[in-house]
Amino acid sequence: MRRTKLLATASAALLLTVWLTSGCGSVPATTPGGTASTPSDHAEGQDASGRLEPMMTPKRYEGLLTVRYLNLKHEKPEGDCIVIQSPDGKTMIIDAGIPEVGPQVVDALTKLGIQKIDIAVNTHPHTDHIGGFDSVFKKVPVDRFYMVDAKASIWASYRNAMSQVQLKNIKTEFLQEGDTFVLGPQVHVQILNPRKGELPGAIKTFELDEVNNASMVLKLTYKDTSFLFTGDIHREREMELIERYGDKLKADFMDAPHHGISTSSSQSWLSAVSPRIAVISYDHFNTFKQLLNYQKNNIQTYVTGFHGQVLLTSDGKKLNVFTEKDYPDFKK
Repeated sequence: MRRTKLLATASAALLLTVWLTSGCGSVPATTPGGTASTPSDHAEGQDASGRLEPMMTPKRYEGLLTVRYLNLKHEKPEGDCIVIQSPDGKTMIIDAGIPEVGPQVVDALTKLGIQKIDIAVNTHPHTDHIGGFDSVFKKVPVDRFYMVDAKASIWASYRNAMSQVQLKNIKTEFLQEGDTFVLGPQVHVQILNPRKGELPGAIKTFELDEVNNASMVLKLTYKDTSFLFTGDIHREREMELIERYGDKLKADFMDAPHHGISTSSSQSWLSAVSPRIAVISYDHFNTFKQLLNYQKNNIQTYVTGFHGQVLLTSDGKKLNVFTEKDYPDFKK
């Protein structure tokens, strides 16, 4: 057993070494025709340890769309939290991590000077996506809360978040395929999943695949740039979406489905979306074979567990990527 574990560890280390030396990650990232900026450009000569503070200075990005993956820290898998700000200063947050990291989310919003959330989105009711909203809703006013129609009252994290929704009288709406909304006048969002009329009936036992495949999938468009946010959909739902949407799935940026693990990110899906850039939001990520597959598809891939906070900016024509950290030295 020990020999098997050692071989597995060695194999993973070799895969990671190949990925780290392949050039994927903190290389310049642009959409076609764009001008690249590297993370170190943005750091103004600071080393990696000094990058976070300037990344958290919103005035630097006035007039741009920003998509920010928070680097939440906990001994348990911390979940997703994505903070999006429109060029005219509107704020949307997609998911809020596990309950234990909710205060970290609130702290990040405070540092960004965000006093109100215009739109909060919960992709699905698993605790690593809805749990932190309990803390967020207690501290930050929210205009609207969008979620899928999966009433997971069996889970305490869902009940706690929804208790705050009721207490604060937050306007709530269940979204599904075909719904749209805007974040300011220039940022448009289309809902691609769950299927129209699928919920709540499709979730009968609250098994993992039932809930994950009903995740809200959103396509955000700002002028000539597009972003696909995928929740925790699995491969079978990826195939269904490919059949329904085909080339309409293509996006410049993709949020890696289900934290980048092997339940998701089929080759058919990667080919259909064809993103130039992807982020894996997972502090405990170790599925290095998946990273190699992203790299083989020429996708510049960033992992919060390796890069820390990841910030994407768009002026409507090109994307730039900034990271809190360079690759850690795994040779030590």
